[in-house]
Amino acid sequence: MSKIRLMLVDDHEVVRLGMRAAFELEPDITIVGEASNGAEAVAKVGVLAPR
Repeated sequence: MSKIRLMLVDDHEVVRLGMRAAFELEPDITIVGEASNGAEAVAKVGVLAPR
Protein backbone atom coordinates (compact mmCIF):
# COMPACT_ATOMS: atom_id res chain seq x y z
CA MET A 1 0.00 0.00 0.00
CA SER A 2 1.37 3.42 -0.92
CA LYS A 3 1.49 6.39 1.41
CA ILE A 4 -1.16 9.10 1.24
CA ARG A 5 0.34 12.42 0.13
CA LEU A 6 -1.53 15.20 1.90
CA MET A 7 -1.50 18.98 1.54
CA LEU A 8 -2.88 20.95 4.49
CA VAL A 9 -5.03 23.98 3.64
CA ASP A 10 -6.44 26.33 6.26
CA ASP A 11 -6.25 30.07 6.80
CA HIS A 12 -5.30 29.68 10.47
CA GLU A 13 -1.68 28.70 11.07
CA VAL A 14 -2.48 27.24 14.50
CA VAL A 15 -5.07 24.93 12.94
CA ARG A 16 -2.55 23.79 10.31
CA LEU A 17 0.00 23.11 13.05
CA GLY A 18 -2.52 21.03 14.97
CA MET A 19 -3.53 19.07 11.89
CA ARG A 20 0.13 18.50 11.02
CA ALA A 21 0.83 17.17 14.51
CA ALA A 22 -2.10 14.76 14.29
CA PHE A 23 -1.37 13.52 10.76
CA GLU A 24 2.35 13.07 11.45
CA LEU A 25 1.40 10.34 13.93
CA GLU A 26 -0.02 8.27 11.07
CA PRO A 27 2.64 6.12 9.37
CA ASP A 28 0.76 5.92 6.05
CA ILE A 29 0.38 9.71 5.61
CA THR A 30 3.06 12.09 4.33
CA ILE A 31 2.42 15.84 4.45
CA VAL A 32 3.81 17.30 1.24
CA GLY A 33 2.97 20.95 1.88
CA GLU A 34 0.69 23.61 3.27
CA ALA A 35 -1.35 26.51 1.98
CA SER A 36 -3.14 29.30 3.79
CA ASN A 37 -5.93 29.84 1.24
CA GLY A 38 -7.57 28.31 -1.80
CA ALA A 39 -5.60 30.29 -4.37
CA GLU A 40 -2.32 29.27 -2.78
CA ALA A 41 -3.49 25.64 -2.65
CA VAL A 42 -4.42 25.64 -6.35
CA ALA A 43 -1.03 27.13 -7.23
CA LYS A 44 0.86 24.50 -5.20
CA VAL A 45 -1.18 21.37 -5.95
CA GLY A 46 0.37 20.86 -9.39
CA VAL A 47 3.89 20.99 -7.99
CA LEU A 48 3.32 19.10 -4.74
CA ALA A 49 1.07 16.40 -6.25
CA PRO A 50 -0.93 15.41 -3.16
CA ARG A 51 -3.09 12.31 -3.69
